[in-house]
Amino acid sequence: MPSRALILVLALLAQDAMARQTVASLKPLLVEALKNGSAEGMLSSPDAKAFTRTFGSPAPILIDVVRIGSHQEAGCGRLRVTTSQAGVVERDKKGQALPAKDQRLVYQVNYCERGRFPIGEEGR
Repeated sequence: MPSRALILVLALLAQDAMARQTVASLKPLLVEALKNGSAEGMLSSPDAKAFTRTFGSPAPILIDVVRIGSHQEAGCGRLRVTTSQAGVVERDKKGQALPAKDQRLVYQVNYCERGRFPIGEEGR
C-alpha cells in the first residue's frame, strides 16, 4: 500500500476510534452490549501495546460487540465479538514482512452482566 494511502486509512481509523470508548479490557463492552444490544470500543492496555508492537501496526485495536441471543437466566446472553486492526504486518516462514493488511477476528461468547458465564445452558 503506498504511504499516502496508508496515512489516509490510518487517519480515517483514528477518527472512528475517537468516537469509541477506550477500554482496558473486553468486559465493559460485553456488559454494555448485554444491556443495550451493542457496544464499540478501542482497546488501550499493556496487552494492546504488545499486539501493536508484534504486528507492526500503529492503528488502534477496535472491538465491536453485538447481542445476538438470550438465555433463560436474566442478564445473560449470547454475544458476537469482532476485534479488528488495520495495517497488520505478518511475517512468512523466513521472517520476511508480508504486505500490510487489515485483520479481523470474529467469535461468539455466552456472558452475564455480573461478569461470569451462564452455567449449564445453551444460547437461544
